[in-house]
Parts: sequence; C-alpha cells; structure tokens
Amino acid sequence: MLRFRRPKPPKGFAKEVDAARRVVARAIAAGQVPEFHPSWRKGEYKREFVAAQHGKCGYCETYLLNHPPAMEHYAPKGEVEALANEGVEADGIYGVRDRDTQQISRTGYHWLAYDWNNWLLACERCNTGWKRSLFPVREDPHPCPPTPDQPYTALLLSPFGVDDPVEHLEFSVLGEVIPRDGSEYGEATIRTLGFSRRESLRNVRQGFAADATQHARGLEQALVDGKLDIAQIHTEELISLGGEERLHAGMVRSIVLSRLGLHWSQMEELAEKLAASTPPHTKDPRLAVRRRARGQKQ
Repeated sequence: MLRFRRPKPPKGFAKEVDAARRVVARAIAAGQVPEFHPSWRKGEYKREFVAAQHGKCGYCETYLLNHPPAMEHYAPKGEVEALANEGVEADGIYGVRDRDTQQISRTGYHWLAYDWNNWLLACERCNTGWKRSLFPVREDPHPCPPTPDQPYTALLLSPFGVDDPVEHLEFSVLGEVIPRDGSEYGEATIRTLGFSRRESLRNVRQGFAADATQHARGLEQALVDGKLDIAQIHTEELISLGGEERLHAGMVRSIVLSRLGLHWSQMEELAEKLAASTPPHTKDPRLAVRRRARGQKQ
C-alpha cells in the first residue's frame, strides 16, 4: 500500500450530495436503517481518484484496468462486521472462500457516507471480496452502533491517511507481508484485506520484491566499496521501481526502509547527491543504457 495525496472534491460537491445526506439523517433519526443513494458512482468523482491513485487500487496497488474499480467507503456506511475467519483465496469473481464475518451493527458510519475524505478507489476483490464491511478499531468492544460523538481509533491503514503504510508493513524477497515491528495497524490491515492469504497477489509482488531487494543490496555494497557510479545505477533503479505510478511501489519503498534504513524522502535525496557527485567521465555507461530503456518503456 502506498500513501497518495487525496484529490480535492469537485466544485459544488457538497451541494450535489446534500439531499442524499439529509435522507440518511432522517432515517437514522427515525430509528430506521437508511438506504443510500449511490452518488459516489458518478464518473467525475471516480476520475478524480483514478488520477490521484495513478490508476491503482488504493489497497493492493494492482492496476484498476485489470479489476473493476469500486468507490470504497473506508469507514463502512451501512452495517459493520467483525472478522470471524480469515478465509483463503479461491477461483471466482471475488477470489475468496471460507471468509466468515459477523454483523456487529446494522448501521455503520452513516454520517460519512457522502464524506469525500472517507472515499477511495479500490478493486472489486479488495472492496467486496476481502474488506467488505470490516473496520477494525482499537476500542474493544467496537463502539456500536457508531455515532458521530463516539471517539474511535481506526486500525485499518488508508492510502490517504496520516500514517504512512510503509511504516507499518514489511515485505520479504518473496513478496510476503508481515506487520513491521509488530505494528497493530499493520496486523489489522493484513487481516482485513487478506494480504497474507492472497497467493496470486503475492506472486505478482514477488518479482518486484526480488528486484527491489537486489538493488538495495547492490546499493549498500557499492556505497561500502565507494563505487559511486555503481551506487547511482542501483539508486536510479530503486527510484524507478518506487515511483508512485508503478505497481507495488509501496512495497518497494518498504523494502528500501527495511534493507537500507532509508525513508523515501531520504532515498530521493541520496539519488540527487549521487547524481551531483559523480563526474560525467566516470559514470558507468550502463546508466545511459538503462535510462534509454526506461524511456522506451514509458
């Protein structure tokens, strides 16, 4: 998972969803389970999030072109569920079986149903197959039914949240994921989204994890040996792999943090220093070849 910059709501957004908000508020006041008008399906809204997320699912970072996108409510608008059994990946439209959830509230975070800051774009597998209406919080028991005046501490990481997912998720060279340093946010996110149960997702991550690990090791050794031209090659490759638009860039950045102890801003600073400190006549010719190859791919 990668942290993105949330797009600004389109002009007139609040006015456009005001009527739907009032319908929900009246239902709640009457003690009824509200029905929601799906305003979030509007193409204009989705396009804003597609651009902000670089066409990737906000949770698993797969390209949305390969999976039908859905506007996901981070805090569930309707019912709230608790996870009873994590389940396993299976064939089929949602790719999951034996995943059991239990309803703990008939009404969820209804006041956030039309809140722009509660929306993100997710692939159908994450949205419907795995996350569903789950929303882990630190409070035990989960405050139910949720109300606007009840405090809660969300444990599910968000691509638009304050916490950087890279700080809470750690990846192996095989693309396996575990909570970083026992992070409760990392653990809750992995369970809620089934990250450790989705072998097809790990298979896709594996190649990127192997490349990132190889270049991180190469960079570390090159710096020890004082071979700045070689260090620059590995640095540029890592910067490319961890670019916001790339698949599983969050994992790449996590591997950089694990292997090199560098946050991404520090990695970018290192790349700039190496580019400035390596005289042109000493640069490894592979740099030009790799730059040309990346330009052709783009």
